[in-house]
Amino acid sequence: MLGLNRLSIQTKMILLLLAVSLSSIAVVAWNSYKSGREALIRAAEDHLKGVQVAKTTTLKAMLDSLRDQVISMSDSHVIIDGMKDFRAAYKSLNAASLTAEQVEKLEGFYENDFLPKLAEQIDGEPVLEQYLPVKPAERYLQYHYLSNNPHPYGMKQELEESESDQSAYAKVHETYHKAFERAVKIFGFEDVMLVDAESMEIVYSYQKTSEFATNLETGPYANTLMASKVRTMRGNNDRDDFKIADFEPYRPSLGKPMGFAVSPIFEGPQMIGLLVLQFPIDNFNKVLTGDFNWAQEGMGQTGETYLVGPDKTMRSRSRFMHSDSAAFLKLLRQSSVPTSTVDKIEKQNSVICALPVESESVAAAFRGQNGIMVVNDYRGEETLSAYGPLELNSLRWAVITEKDLAEVDAPIHQLGRTVLIVASGMALAVTLLALMFSHLLTRPLRALTEGALRLGRGETDVQVRVKSRDEFGELGRVFNQMSENIKLQTERLEGQVRENQELLHNILPASAVAQRQEGDEKANREFADVSVLFAEIVGMEELGSKLGEAGALSMLGDLIEAFDEAAEESGIEKVKTIGGSYLAVCGLSVTRPDHARRIIQFAQQMERIIGVFNRDEKAHLAISIGINSGPVVGGVVGRRKFLYDLWGDTVTIAKKLSVGNRTAIRVTSQIRDRIGDQFNFGSSHKIEAEGKPVIEAWEVVH
Repeated sequence: MLGLNRLSIQTKMILLLLAVSLSSIAVVAWNSYKSGREALIRAAEDHLKGVQVAKTTTLKAMLDSLRDQVISMSDSHVIIDGMKDFRAAYKSLNAASLTAEQVEKLEGFYENDFLPKLAEQIDGEPVLEQYLPVKPAERYLQYHYLSNNPHPYGMKQELEESESDQSAYAKVHETYHKAFERAVKIFGFEDVMLVDAESMEIVYSYQKTSEFATNLETGPYANTLMASKVRTMRGNNDRDDFKIADFEPYRPSLGKPMGFAVSPIFEGPQMIGLLVLQFPIDNFNKVLTGDFNWAQEGMGQTGETYLVGPDKTMRSRSRFMHSDSAAFLKLLRQSSVPTSTVDKIEKQNSVICALPVESESVAAAFRGQNGIMVVNDYRGEETLSAYGPLELNSLRWAVITEKDLAEVDAPIHQLGRTVLIVASGMALAVTLLALMFSHLLTRPLRALTEGALRLGRGETDVQVRVKSRDEFGELGRVFNQMSENIKLQTERLEGQVRENQELLHNILPASAVAQRQEGDEKANREFADVSVLFAEIVGMEELGSKLGEAGALSMLGDLIEAFDEAAEESGIEKVKTIGGSYLAVCGLSVTRPDHARRIIQFAQQMERIIGVFNRDEKAHLAISIGINSGPVVGGVVGRRKFLYDLWGDTVTIAKKLSVGNRTAIRVTSQIRDRIGDQFNFGSSHKIEAEGKPVIEAWEVVH
C-alpha cells in the first residue's frame, strides 16, 4: 500500500513516529494557545475589576469619613459657639462704612489682584461689578481681611488679627481662627466656612478667599453647586443631615476644582447656621492615580483609573496628559473633542471638569451597573474598561479603570509566538529522535550485556539503566531484580559472618579466635606467664530462697554484666562463668607486663560492685577471690556447643584461694613478689591443697 512494502522497517518507524508526533504537537500547541489566551484575558479582566473595586472602596471610605467629619464638627461646641458669635458680630457690621480711600483699595484688590489671576484660568473676561461686594458688612470685612491683608491671595488665612479692624468681629475672629486652623490642618481641608441660616451670609471663612462675607442667595457665587447645596440644606431643617457638592471649577479658588461638604448647625431645636467644608480634589487624585505611580501599581504603560462626574466630564487627572501633555493635546485636537474644550484644558492645564467622557462603560456606571467591557476611551483608543458607580447621598460618580486593548493583547500575541516557536522546535526534535531511534533500539541490549559481564566478574552492585517499557525494559527490570537479590544475599551472608565473628569473640579470647580462623579448631595453646582470677559469689543460695530462683538468676545476671564491663575497662579477659563462679585472666591474648597489677585492681573493682549491690538491694552477698600467676594451657572444649577453658596448676591454685565465706582477695607469693609495695597485704597464712604443696597466701587489705 502506497509503496510501504518496499520501505525498510527503520523508515516505516520514522514515518510513523513523525506522523503521530507532529499531529500530537499541533493539537497540544493549539489547545495550549487557546487555554493560555483565555487565562490571560481572564487575568487582565480580574486585575482591572480588582483595581476598580479597590479604588471605589477607598473613595467611598474617604467620602464616608468626610460625612462623619462634617456632621461631628457641626455638632461641636466650638462650631456652635463660633456660629453664634460670628453671626452676632456680622450683624453688628450691617451699618459699617468705609472711607473713600478704603473703598478705592478694595476695588484695587479686585482689579489688580484677584480678577487678573482669575482671568488666566477661565474663559472670557470677568467683570468687576459682578464680584465687588455692595453690602456694608461685606465691604467692611473684605476690606479688612482681604484687601488690607498683607498676605498674598490664597494665603490670607495667615492673618490671625486685623490691625485695622476695631470691631467686635475682630475679637471673635481672634478667638476662633486658631481652632479652625487646627481642624483644617489635621483633616486636610481647603477651607472652613460658617453660613448664617437666616441671611445666607458667609459670616466666617478660614481661607479668606473672595466668597468671604458674601451672600449665597444673592451674591456673586449664588450659582455655585456649593451655594445650591447650602440652600437645599437650609430648607430640609434636619439635624445631622449632610450634603456633598460635586467638584466644580470654583472661582474663589481661581478656577481650581473644589468639592464641599455641608451640614446644619443647631442650637437646641433651632438651626442657626450651616458648616461648609471645602476640600480639594488632590486627595482623590492621589488615590485614583496611585500618587501618579501607575506602573508601580501594576497598571502597565496605559492603565489608569479615573472619575467621571454627572455631567460626563472628568473629575480626576489623566495619565496621558500628566505623562506628555503636548502629545495628549495634539491627540485631542485631532479627535472629535471641540476645540474650545481643548483650549480650556490647555489653559487650566487639567482635564478636570472639562474633558467629556461618553463611553458605554461610563453610561453603564451611571445606570448603577458594574462590569467590564471593551470601549473606545476619551482618546478614541480601544480599551478594556472596568466600571462601577460611586454613590453617597445624592452624589453619583462613575469610577472607570481602563487599559489599552493593545497592551492587554500583547501577552496573548507573545504567547502565540512562543507556542509556535516551541512547536517548531518540538517538531525538529521529533525528527532527530526518529532518525536516532533505530540506533537507540539496541542500547538496552548493550547495557544488559555489559551488566552480565560485570556480574560474572564478581561485582554485586550492578544495575542497568533501561528506560523503555517494552520487552527490553522488562528484561532489564528482571536483570536488575536478579542483581539486587544477589547483592542482598551477599550482604546477608557477610552480615551473618560478621555476627558469627562477634559471637566468637564474645565466647573465645582473641588469640583463640585467630587460631580457629587459621584452621586450629581446638585452639590449644600454652601461655608462659599470665595472671588468673577465680571468684566465688557467697550468699546466692540465701538470696534465691528470698527472691525465688528467677529473681536470684536476674540479680546474678546483673552482677555478671557489671563484672564484664569492669573487666573490659581494665583489660581483663573473661574466660567463663558457672553459677556464682567467675574465671578471668590477664595477659592471655594481649601480652601485658603489668598483668598482676591489673588483675588485683579488677578484683578490687569486683568488691566495690558487690558493695554497691548490697547497698542498693539490701542484700548480704560476699565475694571470695583467689589470684595466681604463672603458666596455663588454654583451648576450646566441644565441637558444636563449645567454650574456652584454662588448665594448669596456676588455675587450680587460684580456685583453691577463692574458697571462703567472706569478701577477701587472696594472692600467691608470685603475685605479691611481682607487685612489690603497690598494694597493702596482711600477714601470710597457709592453705593446703590436695596433692599439692602447702600454699602460702596473702590477703590484700585496703
